[in-house]
Order: sequence, then structure tokens, then C-alpha cells
Amino acid sequence: MKNICFLFFVFVTFYMNAQLWQHVDQEKSLYRSSLTNHQKNPLLDNYDVCFYFIDLEATNLNKTISGKTTIKAKVVNQPLSELVLQLHSSLIVDSVIIDGLQVPFTFSNHEIHATLSQPIPINQYFTTTVYYKGTSSGTGIKNGQSPSWQKKVTWTLSESYHAMDWFPCKQDLNDKADSAYVFITCTNNLKAGSNGLLTNIVTLPGNKVRYEWKTHYPIAYYLISFTISEYQEYIQYAKPQGYNDSIFIQHYIYDTPGYLPYFQNQINNTKPFVELLSDLYGLYPFHQEKYGHCTAPIGGGMEHQTMTTLSYFDFELVIHELGHQWFGNYVTCATWQDIWINEGFATYTYYLGAQYLLTQTEADQWMNTNHTDIMSLPDGSIYVPFASIYDEQRIFDYRLTYQKGAAIIHTMRYIINNDTVFFGLLQSFLQQFAFSTATADDFKNFASAYTGIDFQQFFDEWFYGEGFPTYSIYWNQQNDSVEFTFTQQTSAPSITPFFHNPVDIKFSNGTQSITHCITPQLNNQTFRVYVPFAVQSISIDPQNYIVNKVGSITSVSNVQPISIISLYPNPTNDKLYIQSNRAIDHACIYDVLGNPMPTNINSECSCIDVSSLPLGVYFLKINYETHKFIKTQ
Repeated sequence: MKNICFLFFVFVTFYMNAQLWQHVDQEKSLYRSSLTNHQKNPLLDNYDVCFYFIDLEATNLNKTISGKTTIKAKVVNQPLSELVLQLHSSLIVDSVIIDGLQVPFTFSNHEIHATLSQPIPINQYFTTTVYYKGTSSGTGIKNGQSPSWQKKVTWTLSESYHAMDWFPCKQDLNDKADSAYVFITCTNNLKAGSNGLLTNIVTLPGNKVRYEWKTHYPIAYYLISFTISEYQEYIQYAKPQGYNDSIFIQHYIYDTPGYLPYFQNQINNTKPFVELLSDLYGLYPFHQEKYGHCTAPIGGGMEHQTMTTLSYFDFELVIHELGHQWFGNYVTCATWQDIWINEGFATYTYYLGAQYLLTQTEADQWMNTNHTDIMSLPDGSIYVPFASIYDEQRIFDYRLTYQKGAAIIHTMRYIINNDTVFFGLLQSFLQQFAFSTATADDFKNFASAYTGIDFQQFFDEWFYGEGFPTYSIYWNQQNDSVEFTFTQQTSAPSITPFFHNPVDIKFSNGTQSITHCITPQLNNQTFRVYVPFAVQSISIDPQNYIVNKVGSITSVSNVQPISIISLYPNPTNDKLYIQSNRAIDHACIYDVLGNPMPTNINSECSCIDVSSLPLGVYFLKINYETHKFIKTQ
């Protein structure tokens, strides 16, 4: 009876976690909102970090740590007379050593300021060691117990601003360390997992042991980690096609009866996942070291480089976090505004896993749900506004950063319309920015150059813009020709009044079908296409490549001619003239916030006096169409 009750509790806990956060990185949206908004000190720009060596003693019972962190760095920009390091003020700093000499320092407001007696010249390397201890009140280090498996765990989770909660560092995305060592001393009944390879296990007095982990790949500050618990080790080897060696996969999972049998099938998926993504994205970037997992009660997963921390194993969570090893770790977002580089691609990785390893139906069902969730609200951009770069709830907004981030990658794949080119683009982009950082604009520009397709307008509308379109069709068939007017209404018209992406239109009669791709350039645009049978039904975007709703599909006796409207001159500082091949019923000007602007429009609606408008971008709504113009001096 005890075993039956225990397994039922395990299942309920697992199911609730899975349903609550839909297999995404729960920790990124839960406890990390407690960040102290700490603006970057410009003195941090006076050196580049080359190497972190974190040597700590810790336990799985609490958050107390003690030890030292050594940093090797290079002086840049100007001679270094004052060294600034970031560390949570709840910890205690015993001393600071620079190049073998103890130096005076101050420590407040999460910063260590160490004063040098002689400035270090530009381009010279230096080494600093900070001795410290204490129990951090920051959220970058946590302690808890698995509710299902009753194991105590201490773990770190530093994204996005919380590495300083447990080791002195420089929190700058664009300053990756070339390598890192993480040595963890704990009691010998525990194991400590971290980045890279376990190079040594040293037996120490007092029933203690030191785990010595070393990684020689470039690593961002927030991807350095450790976990401590009562673990058992489970080993796999992946063998990607075309790679002459195997890739070591090392799991640290709870050392308790029942855990491995319960999750073994899901854990074993790691091997085919590594092999699949090595084929789609290029060889696993850290193949000379390892991939692996450490379990901790975090409610989701965090993609620590070479050793993800997660709370359970299932298909979506495991492949999402593995996808981050390419998108997020190999190539890291250059700013938190560009978190799409990390999370959009990792989320889309699940779609690819479902498509290639499950069924196309399951992949399509997931994308359909994804689109429905995106359209539950009318606005919001994937790009994180500058004002929100310290708002972790906004950075890791599931609907925008994850779901819509994945959706536009799917749309780009449709626009490219050639999987060889699409996956070639991803592999080439990763190689171009390997072990470095990239912005969304970097990807946009690279994609445009690689494919020959200009993605500027697409990014303006789908990445920087907001909302989604609702498409409608009015159609009429004459013999083997269908003429239809295609319209769209957007959910955030004051920000993104029109989406110019191509759309598939499918015509069917129950037994036959034909699909035509159109690329609308303006609203109420009329198209004529060949359909060699009597149409009974029409569907818009039948393969669900685009985030959209369908308004109405209506058969009419005739279709209005294409509406052609032009504004000139644009930009203008005085008069704005309107030319149209259809009657204009009304016209109104709005600013970028959607506020109507007082203007003088002549009775024929052919000329507008805009001289009184402030400089800026405006939208002119004519009938049911919206056009943009710029007011200059």
C-alpha cells in the first residue's frame, strides 16, 4: 500500500508541474522577480573576463557557502586603478587578492570595489581572488526538497541577473569567459554536478569530497552552475551521423529506488535528441566534453551549459533545454531584449522533435495550440522593450518570448519554402556567431543575406510589431477562374496596421483541392487564380504557418476591383495628397498610440493639411485601410 500511494503521489506531482508550466523554464518566471534593479557600473567595462575558478564548500541542506573565486581578466579601454566585481551584499567578503597582493576594498550595494596601488596597463592580464562566505539571500542559489522523491537539493540558477548571488563576477552577456572551473566540496554521501568534465574526485578529511569540474568552452556568466544532492549517475552515449566519435551523456538523478525505472524511457530520449539536433543544427557544440542533467525541484528546467538542471524528464522539457545548448549557450542573446535568440529557437526545437521523432499530427496540434495561446491577447512584441530589461516577468513572458518567438520561426520556414535552405541557414548562423552573442537583427540580416529574401519588413511587423491579422475573403468563380478580395484586420492596428507576409489559400470541392500562395501588399486587394473545378470551400493558411484568425469567407456575385491608394509626398512637411481608384468615404489620422489627430481634410478627401502636426510617424485610415506617413520639418 505504501508503494502504491507513493507512486500515485509521484504521478500527481509530475502531472501538476507539467500542466502548470507546459514544460517550459518555470524558474525563469517564478522566483527571479526579486532582483534588485542594479544598473551596470561603467567601471565593469574596463576589463574582459577570461577565466572563472569557483572553489566552494556547500551542502544540500542549506544555502550556506564558503570558499573563493579566482578571476583572470584583461584590462581594456583604460588603465585599471579600481576593480569592480558584482556580488550579493548578503554574503561576507573576507579579502581580495590581486596578482598575489591583498588590496583594500569596500563592499556595498552588491559591488566589491578594490583599489590598486598601481594602475594595471591596458592589454595586461591580471588575476584576482575573492575569499567569501555566508548564506545568500539572493535567488540565484536555492535549497529545497523534491516533493516526490524526498531528496534535499542545493542548486544555482543565475539567469538573468543572479550569478552574483553566489559568486563574484561580471554580469555582462557579451563578456563570455574562455573557460571555467567549478570545484565543490561536500560530504561524501553527496554528488555535485556542474559544467564541463568531471576531472577529479578528491577524498578529503572529515568524510568530505571535492568534485572538480572543468569546461574549456566559452561560457556566459549565467550558465555557470552547480547542484548538490544524493545522486546516482546514469550514463549514455550519442553517436551523431557523420561524427567519428561518440558524445558522452552524464545524468545525475536522485539516488532513490523507483526514480530511474519511472523516468528511464524519458531519460533515454536524450540520446536520439542529441543525434537529431546534431543533424538539424550542426554537431553538438560541446561534443568534446559532455551533455547531461542534474535533477532539482525547480519546477521546470534551466539550460546550464553542458549540464541542464531540471525537475523531471519528459519529451518537451528535455528537448527544449537541449535546444538551448545551440541557441542560448553556443550562441547567446547579446541583450536581454533579444532573448528570442535563446527562447524562441529552443521552443521551436520541440516542434522539430515532434515532427521528426513523433508524428506530424502531434507537431501540428502543438503549433495550433501555440497559435491559440498567442492570440489570447491582442498585442505585445517579441522584442523586449528597453524599459523592461530588468523585468524578468517580461523577459520570460511565455506567450511572447516563447510561443510567438517559436511561431515566427515557423513562418520564416514557410516563407523560405525549402528545408535544405532553412536548416542550412540555422547551421550557418550558428557557425558565424559560434561561442559569441547575437541580436535578433543579426539573425534577420544573416537570414536575408543567406536566403536572398529581405526579412526587414517581416521583422518590423512580426518581431518588433505587435498583434496578428484576421483574414477574410469575398470570392466569386467564373469558369476555371476564382476572383477574390483578400482583407485583413489587425489586433493592434495603431502599432502594426498591416502584415505583408505570404498566405496560402486552399480551394476544394470535397475530392479535389488546389492551393495558391498570395502576398498581399494592401488591404482589400483582389486576386484572380486558376481553379479547374467548382469550388465548394476555401480555407486560409490551411497548414497553420501564420498566427492568424479567420473572419469570414463569403461567396458574392462579383468582386470589387482592387483598391489602389497612394500618398505623396511621403515624408511631407505641409500637404499630403491622396490618390485612389475608388471613392473615399472617410479619412482620419492617428498617431502611433492610436490617438486621432485634428487635421484639415478637404471635401474630396484628396488633400490633407498636416503642417500643424508635430514631427513623427502617423497612420492615415482611408475607408478600411491604414497607410503610414512621416511628418517632417
